[in-house]
Amino acid sequence: MQIAGTLLEADLVRAALGPLFLVSLAVIHHLGRNKVGRLFMTIGVLHIAGGLVVGREPVMRIIREGVLGEADSALGNVPQHIDKELAFWFLLWGVFTFVLGEIASWVEREGKRLPAHIGWQLIVINLAAALLIPKGGFWLVLIPAYMIVRDAKRAKA
Repeated sequence: MQIAGTLLEADLVRAALGPLFLVSLAVIHHLGRNKVGRLFMTIGVLHIAGGLVVGREPVMRIIREGVLGEADSALGNVPQHIDKELAFWFLLWGVFTFVLGEIASWVEREGKRLPAHIGWQLIVINLAAALLIPKGGFWLVLIPAYMIVRDAKRAKA
């Protein structure tokens, strides 16, 4: 029963964060600069926010139980720690996406473009992940990944 409630909560959080992403996308497009970086940072922030809402109980257990070693379930072999490990990786993915956004934003401020192969790698990785977890946010990363490929081609022309 706990799993069904968590899945419903995750779907509700996705439904709430979706419009926030669309508003952010419109604002970033309107600003017209550092789009790729800002999109990645937005995705990272929304990922962390969603992870803290849905994963608040496992995160609190990590903190209560002393942090050290608390997200290690030996890759899913210790059932009572699996949710803590999942929360850790979920939140870490959000942090890495935000950091990627900072890098992309810095590159854009320097007047340069990320190479197309970075965009293609992100497309492949996130398409594979989206096919495995269709309700996840991996589809969102396809937008800035496409923009990296498109902008790299424009820079060559």
